[in-house]
Amino acid sequence: MPGHVNHVGIVVDDLDEIEQRVRSVGFEPHMHANYEPGRRFYFFDDTGLEIEVVSYNS
Repeated sequence: MPGHVNHVGIVVDDLDEIEQRVRSVGFEPHMHANYEPGRRFYFFDDTGLEIEVVSYNS
C-alpha cells in the first residue's frame, strides 16, 4: 500500500521575509496562525504539495 506526503514543514528565522519571498514568486500563503511557541503559514507548491512555514519564538 503506497503512502503519500500530506505536507512538508520548514522552520525559518524570519517568517515575514519568507512570506514576502513566497508571494513574490507567485504562491498564495494561507492558514496563518499564531500559537505558542511561534507563528506559521501554509502554501501549495506547483505540484499541489502543501508546505508549512513556521518560525518559533526564541
